[in-house]
Amino acid sequence: MSASVDALVAYYRKVYDERMRDLPIVNDALRVEAVGFRELAEHQFGVLITPWFINLVLLPGTDRWEDRAQGSVCKIELPGGKVDFTVAHDEMLGTSLSAALFGTVQDFPDQALARDIASESLRLLFDETFAGQGSEDKKMTRRELLRRLGSIECEEQ
Repeated sequence: MSASVDALVAYYRKVYDERMRDLPIVNDALRVEAVGFRELAEHQFGVLITPWFINLVLLPGTDRWEDRAQGSVCKIELPGGKVDFTVAHDEMLGTSLSAALFGTVQDFPDQALARDIASESLRLLFDETFAGQGSEDKKMTRRELLRRLGSIECEEQ
């Protein structure tokens, strides 16, 4: 894992220990874990599992989203389609983008299932055959896919 992903996990473990541990929304069967993080352009992209949510996370390799307003939404094109990410600025973590996969995790029986669902979600997001299903969006060509993976554009809503 990269230093930025390690910092993300350490931060959320601290949040759990200091603020979340005893709250009723916490699922004690889960723990903080980064799943499937990979380089996407110069960024780190993957899933963060916590005992209270599971999110897609995009950690910038540069400060290119610092000018975006806290809480603003950006559409990011992935091979499997567009995803709405919310901009977060944190004093300790810097700027990151996240998209909720599961806003509550109360029904997850264990970490293994959470990890499997996180991994499958990532697989589908990078499977271009799912792009545009159920809509009139055209399927990306391989050239378009490789060009888009080369640079992440944050298209504001």
